[in-house]
Amino acid sequence: MSAVSRIVLPVGAALPAETLLLRKAKEQQQKRGGDATLKLTQSLLTGDLWADGQGWGGPFPAAQPGNSVDRTTVTAEIERTFVSRNLARDIVRRHRSGVAGREPLWTVLPRRPLKKGQKPTGEEQIRIEQYSGALTDWWDDSGAWLAVQKALDTALALGHGTVRLYIHADSTLAITDDQGIEQRMIPAGLSLSEAARRISIHAPAWDQAGVTRDLDGHVTGAYFTRQEEQGKTRWELQERVKANGQTSTRVHPFIGDGGTDLEPPVDYPVPDLLIYEIRLDPLITDSVRRLLKMANKTLTMGSRNVDLGGFLERTILNGQMPGGYQTMQDGSKVFVPGKYNVGAGVTNFLTGHSLYAKNSETGALEPSGQFATPSIVYKDPTAFTVFSEAFEKAREMILDEANQLHVLITGDASASGVSRQQAVNDFISSLEPTRMALEQLVRWLLNTVLQMALHFTGRREEAEEFRVTAQARLSAVQPTPAEIDVALKLRKAGVISRESLYARVGIDDEAAESAALASEGITLDLVEMISNAGAPEWVVLKALMLALPALGISEADVAAQRDMDLAAPIPPTDLMAEDPAQP
Repeated sequence: MSAVSRIVLPVGAALPAETLLLRKAKEQQQKRGGDATLKLTQSLLTGDLWADGQGWGGPFPAAQPGNSVDRTTVTAEIERTFVSRNLARDIVRRHRSGVAGREPLWTVLPRRPLKKGQKPTGEEQIRIEQYSGALTDWWDDSGAWLAVQKALDTALALGHGTVRLYIHADSTLAITDDQGIEQRMIPAGLSLSEAARRISIHAPAWDQAGVTRDLDGHVTGAYFTRQEEQGKTRWELQERVKANGQTSTRVHPFIGDGGTDLEPPVDYPVPDLLIYEIRLDPLITDSVRRLLKMANKTLTMGSRNVDLGGFLERTILNGQMPGGYQTMQDGSKVFVPGKYNVGAGVTNFLTGHSLYAKNSETGALEPSGQFATPSIVYKDPTAFTVFSEAFEKAREMILDEANQLHVLITGDASASGVSRQQAVNDFISSLEPTRMALEQLVRWLLNTVLQMALHFTGRREEAEEFRVTAQARLSAVQPTPAEIDVALKLRKAGVISRESLYARVGIDDEAAESAALASEGITLDLVEMISNAGAPEWVVLKALMLALPALGISEADVAAQRDMDLAAPIPPTDLMAEDPAQP
């Protein structure tokens, strides 16, 4: 059994630095959790576009003192008919997919510098294969890529996202020492792959975790918080400690309110913290939020307009409603309207209002015997194109804010190829900061997992000799058939290299593609290309031998053809000379 190294401090001892770290962590967590803008943005990202009314950009009824019923009723009706489209999530996921749509390439290399063309030694290669296998097993089993993508989504929306490594209690054994203190230990005798699988990963919620920094922006610690079943907040703190010239990460898994350890802290001999915060310029800016409100208001009003168009409002002028006169108790007669039927196939009979004239003798108004001519007025709804065009304009402005106008140009037949290429280039350029941040995150992730796995197997010193590099694979846009055709013609003319050709047609792993082509051998298409290029007959014959072994062409046949092709030409005079063997 090999225990995870533990600092020699009694449970309950408070450290000044630890208390300071807890105070900073609480201040940052409360600041983020109480930020109304971050809360609204998170709601938009997760699909709650109403967001308790904050996602509505239209008017609300004015508040009446002592009467909140009307405002509540109208607000509930607006929410009921609220129509939205999550354009904010679209631009975040499109950007993330452009950088992290495909898993990155990563390689284990010796830390010592290698000269150009120099390869690792045999012993180094054995270790590299072992490390790569262990990391691949961990990567596939842990769900690391999904956690990385979630952290990127959060960072692109809110400006920051976190990834946390931890050892779950189920991955350890509980051992009680002589003092009655329970320790969690990693079992001995594990392979490197088995040790790596003891490490878990997840992407905490936007307000659950983060790192603290000093005034210069350097990371001083990290925190993770979660709610216990009893409703109490549990804090985990991480800090760097130096001892004997080595930097380690100290994890305090359970910190009390006063900065005391309620569980024994643990030291991991890794220089980086086990919580990584990725910071990016958020795509969902204030202007994007306002444009999104405008777009959703437009959709909601357009939906309301459809109702008006399907159920037209009509006003009848000078028309007498069906009904009759009833005599009241005082003897007066009052007209009481009857039922007015509406719907398909219904017929209603209406008469005009009776016209009254003033009696010259009594001065009273009396029926004149004449009737008004009824008329009907329809209130036409606003054309739906007003709303659809307004929505498309808002969508265009949102895409422009995110450097994603190529999405619109792709479906625009009137846009030129130059315009599309320029829009694509703008989008790819906007991916560059995210690409660099992703590669740095993956390097931290794999190097830390490798170092911890080597530590759990008693081989920590090996980590000083190797490192993991990472390369993101962009998948921003797919080239059009016309662009692929141009790239092939440029390659055929010798204007661009094979590497440039691969980049233009969407192949970013040149080495893997070249290896795959080499493994295929000679194909009939290649034989045809060789023949059409005017190659010597023996070269074509050699290609046929490799492409179609069933033809039975031997090396001797190729050699004979080669001798014939390379033989000196026979002078014309020799061809006309008589054969001396003939009589």
